[in-house]
Amino acid sequence: MALRDVDVLIVGAGPVGLMAASQLARAGVSVRLVDAAAAPATTSRALGVHARSMEIYDQIGVLGEVAGQGTRVNAFIRHQPDGASRLNFDFGTLATQFPYMFNVDQVVIERVLRGHAAAAGVAVEWNTRLDSFQRDADGVTAELRCDGEAATGAESVRAQYLWGCDGGHSTVRKALDLPLEGESAHTWLISDAIVHTDLDRDGVHWLFPRGSTMMLFPFPEPEKWRLLDTSGIGDPSDADQIAAQLSGKLTEALGREITVERPSWASKFTIQQRAVPAMHVGRCFVSGDAAHVHSPASGQGLNTGIQDAFNLAWKLAMVLHGDADAALLDTYDAERVPIGQALLASTGKVMDTTMVNTPEETQKSDLNFMRQLIRSMSALAIEYDDSPLTVSGDEPGAGPRAGQRLTQVSAADAQSPGWTNLRSMLRAPSWHLLTVAGDTSDSSVDATSLPGWLTVVPISRTRSEDASPSVWDPDGSVHTNLGATIGDWFLLRPDGYLSARGTGTTRLRTALEHLTSLHTHKDER
Repeated sequence: MALRDVDVLIVGAGPVGLMAASQLARAGVSVRLVDAAAAPATTSRALGVHARSMEIYDQIGVLGEVAGQGTRVNAFIRHQPDGASRLNFDFGTLATQFPYMFNVDQVVIERVLRGHAAAAGVAVEWNTRLDSFQRDADGVTAELRCDGEAATGAESVRAQYLWGCDGGHSTVRKALDLPLEGESAHTWLISDAIVHTDLDRDGVHWLFPRGSTMMLFPFPEPEKWRLLDTSGIGDPSDADQIAAQLSGKLTEALGREITVERPSWASKFTIQQRAVPAMHVGRCFVSGDAAHVHSPASGQGLNTGIQDAFNLAWKLAMVLHGDADAALLDTYDAERVPIGQALLASTGKVMDTTMVNTPEETQKSDLNFMRQLIRSMSALAIEYDDSPLTVSGDEPGAGPRAGQRLTQVSAADAQSPGWTNLRSMLRAPSWHLLTVAGDTSDSSVDATSLPGWLTVVPISRTRSEDASPSVWDPDGSVHTNLGATIGDWFLLRPDGYLSARGTGTTRLRTALEHLTSLHTHKDER
């Protein structure tokens, strides 16, 4: 069997693997993406997209393809015998242009990302499973097997890196002996069906029939809902029985007749609350459900996996292009393992606090928890302040700090000329140095001898035809949101997080020197 060389072999063509493949390919990395399934999934799975993931879809340029195929969710609505209480989504000080949850079928997300990957030159190799692999200091040798009509049998692939995005039963994770630490929790029933009801379709509903808790999530399609029943009772293969069971429970909980039609899909599953202690071993990585599995109650699984992939892809690309030392890849563990651990804690609390019928006197504390849950689900509060890539200093009080997202901006401000231009510019998968200029778009710092992986972008209120790229900010929205004054600069990672900010060339040199252990200087301007 001849060895076929590739930069990165990705196992698993769900949303996480597709995000990984498309981002790597856009950065000029050679990729193979394999999946043991015969074809793309057609049944429903994850549904909710949270604010930080919406920001990512915007940054990579696919939001327009997603936005028309989902529905906006603005509130949690809790139904008790004495009536319903509505808690509108409020992220508090966590500014975003997407202050809501967006329900769109995972099938749609995968279709969009599959097209995005194909446009970058990566086609999914279906019916192709990873049998085994061997690691060494220089790479990974993987044994693949292609089945199905176009079967080619066994194949050896030599890759510089192996990336497991292959779900909760991950072959990659098991071969690496990475334990999924945690516990099994409850068994739940989940189904998708038409429900004849007058419930508001811009909210997620909590209901409490005897013996269980139910949640209803609206689909974009009229009258279609996802129904979750924590009792775990019922036979998913018996659609009539499931329809009758759910109709009865909703009728009881709401005090009026509710009819659930035969579900188009139903499944029973045991919730796992588990995460790995490390997300990479040598030249092998795991992301998404391969690294952390948990309750679907807060809808964070797909979102966290997408964010895992977005975090690692640019780092792998830099290392493969020789623009960074392999030590950069250690920051994937440093930044993402704590996120997976925190996710277990938050989803566990969801089950303990909101997935049970609580007495009237605890409703106030439940509402406080639900407010915290809204902020947590959004992932807007995730910061990398302890990361080796973050250089903190004497930063002003206004605007984003080092380790935070740059795009802390409202929906209205995000549509301003300056932010529209900047958001478009940041779609390029590279580091950016934003410099705040005066009446011209000339850079406010000395741009000589800066590393080649850094793109300098002057921000000015005065348009210039000479500076490219540059951001024209005529109404000052970018200046205001960033808390920026002339002479300031912002060192921005490819994933939209600030590595450092400051004023003047000396401070910038100090920040860049801090990163020298992670970045090579073979290609300087």
